[in-house]
Amino acid sequence: MEPQATQDLIRRLVSLCGEVSRGRYGNVPDLFELTKKTGLYPEEIRELAEAFGMMLVKVEAREFHGRKLIESLESARSELYLARERLARENAGLRRTLGKHYSPRRIIGRSRRMQDLLAEVDRIADTPVNVLITGETGTGKELIARALHYNGARGEGPFIALNCTAIPETLLESELFGIEKGVATGIDRRAGRIEQAHGGTLFLDEIGDMPLTSQAKVLRVLEDREVVRLGARKPIPVDIRIVTATNRNLKEEVARGRFREDLYFRINVVHLHVPPLRERPGDIPLLLRAFLDLSVRKMGREPMTIGPEAMECLKRYPWPGNVRELENEVDRIVALAASRTVLPEDLSRAVREGGRPGALPAAADTDRLRESERTLIEQTLSEAGGNRTEAARRLGISREGLRKKMIRYGIG
Repeated sequence: MEPQATQDLIRRLVSLCGEVSRGRYGNVPDLFELTKKTGLYPEEIRELAEAFGMMLVKVEAREFHGRKLIESLESARSELYLARERLARENAGLRRTLGKHYSPRRIIGRSRRMQDLLAEVDRIADTPVNVLITGETGTGKELIARALHYNGARGEGPFIALNCTAIPETLLESELFGIEKGVATGIDRRAGRIEQAHGGTLFLDEIGDMPLTSQAKVLRVLEDREVVRLGARKPIPVDIRIVTATNRNLKEEVARGRFREDLYFRINVVHLHVPPLRERPGDIPLLLRAFLDLSVRKMGREPMTIGPEAMECLKRYPWPGNVRELENEVDRIVALAASRTVLPEDLSRAVREGGRPGALPAAADTDRLRESERTLIEQTLSEAGGNRTEAARRLGISREGLRKKMIRYGIG
């Protein structure tokens, strides 16, 4: 092979490498054909050029696939952006709907006490103050808490609720404060409810049942505005509003040493009390109408009305389970009533007998009311065969609420 031809081939290869580095492959086929069809170069040189050409073809193919992948990723990014925009619009719409749904103006109650309560909710919804909501089981304390959140400045943020009696004491702190990975075998890192409520509202229901050790840590969060996960050392800043609720008298709990006084003053900046249903009997027909319409639609029945005798029983009954018990009673009526007019015999035995003429009136004194409640609990437990879950359902209260009432009245 002539030295000049060899040098020419080398120059061509070097030039081609430069073009390839700039992303141009147009001369590769020409060089491949030149070395293959002419006899100017020895077999080794032709094989080298051919191998070089094939290598460049593979590089070009990979770059082609790379461009296609980039195009695909760009398309996916555009779709994700559009999906994110759509989700943001849907979330904004949902929050507006929730704001309207939990507006104080939509909460049923025309009695003076309820109107005063709802007016106060409206006034303080936009403020950052912590709120303590008190009231008996089933009066609607969480409904008031949601009204405060969704109609206030934090309505765009999360509403995180935790029932302090629903979680075992051993797990309560990890639920509240979160936990770091490796604290125990098989435990993964997890944010607690306080951290999840950042930018929004943390609702602690039944806070009167929170253990003293947890109370001290919640107080620290309120003072320092930061939370430390279990097993961690670095605190995490949090911006939250605390709304709490209880059916206990926290002043008495403080006096007995079962609730921290400093925490009580921290959470009780504004105190809202939800009156029991027996103290606002004028709201019962309104609530009955609303629950009846809702239950009829839910169960697919024809519109129903409540007969005058049944209405009198419902108004006289003391409703120890309050609004929750009333709603459960309506569901039972709609499910079992034979006709579209509700009669006394369609009512549960507890309501029918508790609301009979001459039974406990709405304005009865506290001692008579408690005796009536005790009798109703015993009677309902008997009818439920001792099954506390079923008895609680019939009474319209939680199983934990029934357990507390049984302890209070000494029912074994």
